[in-house]
Amino acid sequence: SHIFWPPLQKEELKNHPRIQAHLDEYSMEYAKYKNPRRLVWFPQLGEVELELEVMEHDGEIATKEFTCSPLHATLISHFDDSGSESDKDGCWTARELANETGVAEDVIRKKMGYWVNHNVIKIVRGAGAGSEMTYELASYHDEANSNDDDFYDNDDDGIIVSLSGQEEEEWEAYESYVVGMLSNLGQLPLDRIHNMLKVVVTGSEHKYNKTPQQLSIFLGRLCKDE
Repeated sequence: SHIFWPPLQKEELKNHPRIQAHLDEYSMEYAKYKNPRRLVWFPQLGEVELELEVMEHDGEIATKEFTCSPLHATLISHFDDSGSESDKDGCWTARELANETGVAEDVIRKKMGYWVNHNVIKIVRGAGAGSEMTYELASYHDEANSNDDDFYDNDDDGIIVSLSGQEEEEWEAYESYVVGMLSNLGQLPLDRIHNMLKVVVTGSEHKYNKTPQQLSIFLGRLCKDE
């Protein structure tokens, strides 16, 4: 049956120290009760539920709940390090976040778009030519920033940026099925790929419930990436 399962996401991720401390504590307790079994973590898999204080458009601070990927949670956790031993002032570049997490800069920029779209983070341009853009916590005065298309792509790739962590994992799972179909069967029309996904993915963890239009955008993005 392993033939029909998509490969697990095994990309490396260095969790934020506070998150990793909770995982280590859980692992130690598990090892005590399930000795000699040990937990092997897949850091990029799963969901994280967060409660964040977000500045609303009217200037009021509201507590909002987010369900996101572990990478999203690790990234936003670094912005809570202001005044800590890290000596950070709450500003991070994609390069710095990539160094902290072990994840490529282009992936960092795409994932940070999630927090930008939710008005949790703002993007600030560097003053000089060639200066790096920095990410900072958003405030009431940054409302205009959320409509600035120069900060992040607003084309079809936005469908991936604005998705929740769960939906991103679903599309990544579908990708493995699509690649398998095209490798074995060659070029296929959109409606056949759509119908085959509805049948093949039924028994997996991620149910296929997308429309042909959503699938078409997703396939277009895959072709662009290639």
